[in-house]
Amino acid sequence: MSFFGLECFSNTEGAELERKLRANDREYNRSFKYATNAIKTSKYNFFTFLPLNLFEQFQRIANAYFLVLLVLQVIPQISSLSWFTTVVPLILVLTVTAAKDATDDINRHRSDNRVNNRKVQVLIDRKLRSEKWMDIQVGDIIKLENNQFVT
Repeated sequence: MSFFGLECFSNTEGAELERKLRANDREYNRSFKYATNAIKTSKYNFFTFLPLNLFEQFQRIANAYFLVLLVLQVIPQISSLSWFTTVVPLILVLTVTAAKDATDDINRHRSDNRVNNRKVQVLIDRKLRSEKWMDIQVGDIIKLENNQFVT
């Protein structure tokens, strides 16, 4: 069994100068800790949704303005209006935007899972085996057919 050795050289400000890999040799290529083939386009997970989403929403000038206005309305010596008049619209806007962002991110998670779990034929030990796209590694030889989806 012959292996094809491939070397890449780059000279971009401190990047690696040499990259070696062997076609169809998973053990050798794993030693270099290359990135995986899994796709992740979603922004959030269950634990990071609320803090990251609120951080992004308060970077918008309108939401930040209403938050500052709310803080000023809590001080009775400064404001003649009730804090309630600012908190209800702010919470309504934040909730609707968060719901839209959550729906979009759930759809991204589903799309990522569909793409990552698609099957492809990979040459492993001189046999074609069905593997998921996310399990493809650097140096794998894959069999593509006409009009087949490529990640």
